[in-house]
Amino acid sequence: MSTRVLRRALTVCLLAAVAATLAIGPAQAGTPVTITKHANLGFNTSIPVNEDTGVANPPCLLSFGVCLFHGAVAFNGTLTAHVKLATDVALTYDPSDLNTPNGPLPVSVKYTPTPGGSTVSYSLSGTMTFNFDGCSNCPAALPFNATSAPNSFTAPMDSDAPVTIPGTSSGITLNVAGLDVITASLGSALTLAPAPPGTLPGLGGAAALVQVSGASGAPVLPIEWDSGGSAQSFTLTTPASPAPLGVSLSPLLHWVGTSGSAQINLHWTDDFQNTVGVIADIVSAGVCLIVDCSISDPSPVGLFSGGLGPVYSSAGLDTEIGNAVGGVAGPFVAARVAAGFVPVPLTNPEGASIPPLSVGALGFDIPSVAINGAPGGVVLSGDSVNLTAAPSGGTGPFTYQWTKDGSPFATTQSITVTPGLGDSTYAVTVTDSLGAVSNTASTTVHVYDFTVAGSPTTQQVLTTGSNTYAVTEALVAGSATSGLPTIALSMSGLPSGAAASFTPASGNAGGFSSTSTITTSGAPPGTYPLTLTGTDGRPSIGGSRSTSLSLVVLTPAQAIPAVIDTIGSLQGAGVLNQGQANSLIVKLNHAIDSLNTKPGQPTACNQLQAFVNEVHAYVSAGILTPAQADSLLGGPLGILAIMASIPC
Repeated sequence: MSTRVLRRALTVCLLAAVAATLAIGPAQAGTPVTITKHANLGFNTSIPVNEDTGVANPPCLLSFGVCLFHGAVAFNGTLTAHVKLATDVALTYDPSDLNTPNGPLPVSVKYTPTPGGSTVSYSLSGTMTFNFDGCSNCPAALPFNATSAPNSFTAPMDSDAPVTIPGTSSGITLNVAGLDVITASLGSALTLAPAPPGTLPGLGGAAALVQVSGASGAPVLPIEWDSGGSAQSFTLTTPASPAPLGVSLSPLLHWVGTSGSAQINLHWTDDFQNTVGVIADIVSAGVCLIVDCSISDPSPVGLFSGGLGPVYSSAGLDTEIGNAVGGVAGPFVAARVAAGFVPVPLTNPEGASIPPLSVGALGFDIPSVAINGAPGGVVLSGDSVNLTAAPSGGTGPFTYQWTKDGSPFATTQSITVTPGLGDSTYAVTVTDSLGAVSNTASTTVHVYDFTVAGSPTTQQVLTTGSNTYAVTEALVAGSATSGLPTIALSMSGLPSGAAASFTPASGNAGGFSSTSTITTSGAPPGTYPLTLTGTDGRPSIGGSRSTSLSLVVLTPAQAIPAVIDTIGSLQGAGVLNQGQANSLIVKLNHAIDSLNTKPGQPTACNQLQAFVNEVHAYVSAGILTPAQADSLLGGPLGILAIMASIPC
């Protein structure tokens, strides 16, 4: 029968989601964030309807001993049901829980039917066929279309009162051969009642199967809300490193108890009644002047009526769906369907036409964020660092919140910072366009500084000879102390014929000492400003620090007066008497004169050698100690070095 076909098709579409929901298996401090999404559960479905009261051989509708009027009506067309149960679903979590690798992430999901947001309506489209006495062109097939106006209501749950949804359409008057014959209209009444909890989760109220990406620990049985505004909680496990998370509810459905009716109401027009009365009066020889010869309205064309539980059973839908679910859950589902409870699913897209049924998913995406541009090591003070928040997942556009050492800092995606000495921690979270908040990504920038120094700040060297600076590299107080780089030493500003070397040439920025040796070979005499530099050679996060030194390059003649001054000091100390001191000084003065007036001749070398011999004699006689003799002969500027510089 057409009623059975209609009921069966509607219910198969509604209950197909149950199999996917119930054949699963047994179950297993910060500021919370709530993401709310609106979803319209429901569908459109078109069902063929065929009703015939006997058009081919119309039954008698009026008789007085003999039949005075025969008539029949038939309808062939399609009934389309439009179902929408509106709801708001909210996911709540604490973003701070996202920062613990492999940690617990408590989540709650609240289900609230949208007040006044649900509607159910019917539309009917097809052909109405009439056949009755006196109709010259019968059977007459005429188009018929009607729609019940949608009524707003709130999808019932738990202790809510059942919702009865009336549906009526405007009447359509059908005309045959210029005569208004009959008025047809669609009438319906559908009652939706809350579905109490079933024996298994997912059989009552509203239910969803939770599917999770980027995390683990989703419930394996459906979660079920028994009342509007209730929440279901479960705990996920975060990934080992931050990643986008997705919590999807698929299928999502709302169980309701169903009963109701839908029919095409028919009413003969007054014009048609008058015409039939005239005909009947003629046929009955005036009887209709005494008795009522009007014909009764045809019986409504029934589409469905009553509680739907028995209809499901008679159609075998309880067994069909139970077998589809199978296992332990199958018989429970079958009993639930036989009791008249129907699950309204979220279809894909929302309100899609079924069959076929395409179950939709309500997804909640939680973005993650990482920081790009974090330096690969300790940063030299004064260098700038560019940090960029890199969100993934979620629904853009995003907003950004940076902090520095826990205090609000910036709201742009990228920041350029020049942190001070020590450790500075930069952290960022992103919020997507739906209000979902990410994990907190952070990076600590370690900053250090150093100095270099040379001693003495002014040093002398022969035009051909060598001398040294004592070099120190030191860490500036307040600097980061771990992961420090290597500092390489260099010297600039040397004259031609001079070179610098370092032992060691580099060391850890935490502090080290080195000796810089200046070696000359025919360097021009004079005073030269030098720059001692320590360099952290790493690109972008390194750099250099320098200090100024001075180098005095002396000719042999210019260097000898310093030795004469030393002799004077020994005389003043009583080590040498006046005669001994004068003897030594005379030799050196003669050498200076020879160097200035007879360059390239051996005279100065002979005079200096006589000086050396006399000093050795004083050592042998015990007048000078070896150390005192060395102050005259040894060292970078002593007589032996001067003789080597001439050369002798």
